[in-house]
Order: sequence, then structure tokens, then C-alpha cells
Amino acid sequence: MQHNLAACKKAALIFFGVPKHFPIIWKSYIQNIIKQNPQIEEFEVYMHMYEDLHQHPFSNSKNGELNETLESPDDIRAVFDNENNEVHIQAKLTTTSQAKFDELELTWLQESDKTFFYNYSLTTVKNVFRQGNSLREAYNYLLTEKRKEQSNNDIDVYIFARPDTFLMSPIDVPCLGLGDDEIWVPSRNSWWGINDRFAIAGSHAANVYANRIYGYKDAVLARRINLIEIELGMRETVGIPPQQFNNSETLLRTWLLGNNVKIIPQMEKWAKLLRVRAGGRILPKLMEWIRLTNGSSLNYN
Repeated sequence: MQHNLAACKKAALIFFGVPKHFPIIWKSYIQNIIKQNPQIEEFEVYMHMYEDLHQHPFSNSKNGELNETLESPDDIRAVFDNENNEVHIQAKLTTTSQAKFDELELTWLQESDKTFFYNYSLTTVKNVFRQGNSLREAYNYLLTEKRKEQSNNDIDVYIFARPDTFLMSPIDVPCLGLGDDEIWVPSRNSWWGINDRFAIAGSHAANVYANRIYGYKDAVLARRINLIEIELGMRETVGIPPQQFNNSETLLRTWLLGNNVKIIPQMEKWAKLLRVRAGGRILPKLMEWIRLTNGSSLNYN
């Protein structure tokens, strides 16, 4: 652990997406982010999740998940209440309805839009936007809470993470040396773009990152226009990227660069992440890994 890092007053840890086996996930962030960085005087934790996903069996064929049971908002609050006694952090959870989001903001998507992506079903495309909305909601929740406090946003550094992604390695969070327009991202699993599961950002970069759903929609609609213009003979196919390079990671890279964010990929071993599925198939192997490494101190029982 590095103790000579420059001190900063506040860091925000922002979770977005669908929680899966969150007690395990949360403990990994307590150990590898919060306890790892004593130079940060205070952590604030904000999280968004969909309030209606646990009410029905959950399936995601892309991830091999079939008729699984997800955690409820009350389950997540219980995790925070239990574990935060150890680190004395107030974690705040906000929820919205995925069904309502689909009704209000996803009806514009067409079956033909899946051809913009490589090997994506329409459901997978929708999940990209659902995750983007969850990120936007979590970030806006932070801003709303700051307004309620009638104070300026005093966050020095923003940490974005998914509640289905186990953090396997300690991370030293920078307080100084991270510009407002800079974002640190893992170099692994970038798929020709930017790893979209974890990031550390300055204030401007955080705002752009958290609003990436707008860039995704712009990209899909621009693709539609391009294809129509090609069919009408108004333009050639020059400038249209090959299908195999279109995914959520490449869209994120394009969005960040287009909004003057400096992307700084970190070393290979930085922010080693492991996705946890709803069915828990990898949990026995993960527990064995924890036991065989220094992660045994995490006390996953």
C-alpha cells in the first residue's frame, strides 16, 4: 500500500448497472479502494439500480444467465448497512423502473439497429442503453444530493464501477496529477475501444463519461442516416467503419475523444476485474482464488 500519495478531501465511488452477488463485490471495493487509500479523507458512495428487475426471473442469453434471481433494492441497502459499519461510509442508493425507461426512452430503437454492432441482438443493444441510463442516473443522483446540501460539488476524484464486477487488485487513487479532463481506464478487455466497466476520472471527464448514453444514441442515429444516404446515392461507403469494430467499448472511446477527454490506459495489471454472473457459476472458483491469495483477509463467509 502506498501511503505517500497526495491527500484529497473527497472521492466519489459510483456504482451503475445490475448488481449480482453484491456482498462479494462490495467487499472487494472496500478492501481494494477504500482501505487502500487512507490519503482520501472521505469517500462518498452513490449507486443506481433498477427497482423492478428482481420481481421476475432474470435471463441474459449473451451471458448464459437463465431464469436467475436478482437482488432487490432492500437487499442492497442491507449490504450497505451491514458492511459500512466497518468503514463508516454512508452509501446512497437510488432506483428507477427499467420498464418505464424502456417505454419512455427506448422505443426509437429498431431491429435493424443491431446490424450497427458486431454480433449483438436487439436485446443486447437495449442493455447497452439501459446500462448507460443507470450510469447517468447514478451520477445525476450525486449532483442532486449536492444541491440538497446547498454546497458546491466538492468531489476531487470520481471512481466508476459496476456492481457485477469483482475488483481483484488494489488501486492507488490519484488525488493530484489527475487533470479535470483526464480519465484512467484498464487496458484489458477494451475490444478496440475503451473498457467500460471501471474508470477513475477528473470532474470534466466524469461528466462526459456519465452521460455517454447520449453519444451512443447519436452514433446509432448517425449510422441510420449514413445508410439511407448510401441507398439514395448521396454518399459512398467511405468513412463507414467495419461492423466488427462497433460495440459499446468503441462507442465509449468515440464519445470521450469527441468531448475532449484525455484517455489514459493504465498498465496491464491495473484494475484487474472479474465479472460475476447472476447464476453464481464462478463463485466457487472465485472463493478458491481468494483463499489462495492475500484476498483471504476479505473474509467472504
